[in-house]
Amino acid sequence: MASILTAAWLAAPSLRAADQVALTYRAGLVQPGDVLHLAAAVPAAGSVTATWHEREVPFVRDADGAWRALLGIDVDAKSGPAPLTLAVVVSGNATLASTHTITVSPKAVRTRRIRVNPKFVTPPKSALPRIEQETALLNALFRKTSPERFWAPAAVRPVEGVAVSGFGVRSILNGLPRGPHNGLDLAAVTGTPVYAPTPGVVAFAREFYFSGNTVIVDHGHGLLSTMAHLSVIDVREGDRVSQGTLLGKVGATGRVTGPHLHWAVRLHGDRVDPLKLLEALTPKK
Repeated sequence: MASILTAAWLAAPSLRAADQVALTYRAGLVQPGDVLHLAAAVPAAGSVTATWHEREVPFVRDADGAWRALLGIDVDAKSGPAPLTLAVVVSGNATLASTHTITVSPKAVRTRRIRVNPKFVTPPKSALPRIEQETALLNALFRKTSPERFWAPAAVRPVEGVAVSGFGVRSILNGLPRGPHNGLDLAAVTGTPVYAPTPGVVAFAREFYFSGNTVIVDHGHGLLSTMAHLSVIDVREGDRVSQGTLLGKVGATGRVTGPHLHWAVRLHGDRVDPLKLLEALTPKK
């Protein structure tokens, strides 16, 4: 069942009730790491965008007439209500602003203790300039919202490995506390093929200090997938990929304890659970 909400208008008090926007997404608790597949019904001549935590969330009109977008709830999102502001442009170029409240519920997480090469916990001074440069590159990419939507309403796992470390787990590395695990670790032997979960464009295909050989795919409209610790990279930056395109092969490069795929997803800058993305993009029967 989907949650159905009618937006409360902040402007245009003369707007008829029949012209209000119905916003729908799946029912149930909304928790850190979730991905919501939004559908908005707007007047026939209208279009819609949204603002979430000061980031624009673009909508696209699909064949069924609904305007659709993906919304992410960050792994560190605070519990409680948060506003989602809709801007609907109707005939005559009039913009009507509306608001809806999304309430985030707390989520219990576990803690993991692992040991890795000390240089990945306390990097040597010689590595700091490289780390700073790579961090700046990644942060700039994660703030990006490509104007074109490449993702499709369907997705596949990049590998079929068993999850050995889930999303949001709190990490203690070599006895030192670190932030939440912002991805999903899938166990697989070195050389296992890694596939694109949904269409996009390769933004980065290179080695990074912490994530090793890494491919990042921009799926458009603020959605990006990171495939880390690869043994081999099989795409180039700028390549257009389809769902199921070979991106590389599982490895153990960078900060790891053994071969696996680290799959991380950013949505409008928010760190979300890759499994929740799969759920949001899986057509309901």
